[in-house]
Amino acid sequence: MSEQITKQLDTLYSPYEKGNEIYIFTHTYFDGTPVNFRFYREDNKFSVISTDGNFSEWMANCTGDWKKASPVIRSLAKIYGASWDNENGTLYLRFRRNEMSVAQAVIRLQQAVAVIGSLGPQ
Repeated sequence: MSEQITKQLDTLYSPYEKGNEIYIFTHTYFDGTPVNFRFYREDNKFSVISTDGNFSEWMANCTGDWKKASPVIRSLAKIYGASWDNENGTLYLRFRRNEMSVAQAVIRLQQAVAVIGSLGPQ
C-alpha cells in the first residue's frame, strides 16, 4: 500500500533541470495550458519559486489588464506569502530554505495560482 501511495504522490509534481534552474511541472492547467514553476537559488540563504510565462498570458487574458488588477492580485498573493511582479506578470515566493521547505513553498504558490488565476476582468 505504501508503495502505491508513494507512486501516486510522485505524480503530483515533476521537477526537471533546465540550465541553472529547476522547473516544476505542477499538473495545473488554465484553458488547457500548463502552469509550471521555476525554482532557483538567489544566494546562499534565499530561494525563489515563480510562475512561468503561461501564467502571465493567462493573467493578461482573464483580467483584461493585470496592471489594473495588481492591487487585488497583490492582496490575494500576500495571503499565501507570495508576491506579484507587475512588470512581468509573475507570481513568486522568496523564502529562506531553513524556514520553509521547497514542498511548502510549492504548495503555497500553487494555492495562490489557483485563487488568483480565477480572477475575472478588473
